[in-house]
Amino acid sequence: MGDKFYTKIFGSVISPYLDYFEPFKVQMKRARMDNDIIDYLSIVILFSFIAFAVTMIISSFFLTIITTYGLYAYTFSIIISLIVSSIVFLMGYYYPALRAATIKKRIEKELPFATIYMTTTASSGVQSVEVFKILSLKKGEIGKECERIYRNVKMLGMDLPSSISKAANNTASPRFAELLWGMLSIITRGGSMEEYLTGKSKEFMSMYRRMLQEYSQQVTFYTEIYITLIIVGSLFFIILTSIMSPMSGGNILLIQTLLIFFFTPIISLGFLVLLKNLSPMET
Repeated sequence: MGDKFYTKIFGSVISPYLDYFEPFKVQMKRARMDNDIIDYLSIVILFSFIAFAVTMIISSFFLTIITTYGLYAYTFSIIISLIVSSIVFLMGYYYPALRAATIKKRIEKELPFATIYMTTTASSGVQSVEVFKILSLKKGEIGKECERIYRNVKMLGMDLPSSISKAANNTASPRFAELLWGMLSIITRGGSMEEYLTGKSKEFMSMYRRMLQEYSQQVTFYTEIYITLIIVGSLFFIILTSIMSPMSGGNILLIQTLLIFFFTPIISLGFLVLLKNLSPMET
């Protein structure tokens, strides 16, 4: 347990229930978060209390001004503060899982190309630990994973099978874990590393081609939605409001301006972000 002030406050409350947080501890490892679990949960609880206090003060002030019934204002303030503090706690609690999911997605985007790179390196006849050393020099999530494996061997004195086993247990990607377990089996039981990596590279490239095909179908689908709803819909709305404006009155020009210069660009940006996140290609 750390000596931080928030750990001293909440650590004794969390410690008896650590057994219930084993899945959470696994998510922290997969997210590459080296924080002590008690320290992390303590700071999440601390921020939840801060969020409750700040929301309580602000909401009480404004609700007292807006409403004529002070008692209801404070009641609503408590409810709002509880909701906000709960949201802050849940965001902190699920952050490791979200971060692990992001790492998993990045690893699996890089995996087909990293496996080809490993195959080429292994075919040169270098030792297995050197494969991880060379791959650790590459940028990306797999490079970071390999850097940890190599560092555990060369700096911490861990043997290569133990280092690979640790990485396979802690990685966020089941596919990368499967690759590591196979490499571990080759190292401990014997076999051709080059043949194994060649087979895995073909398997991952086949999966990658299927992902590209699915992505192209998704791009077509979302493009049709974008053209229908945003482009055609915006033009239809502008024409319709232009025809109806003499009869209805109102500031139609302002609405059309907001649609063209604010609403449409924001929705377009949202579509670009969506397509970028769906892309199976390396970023």
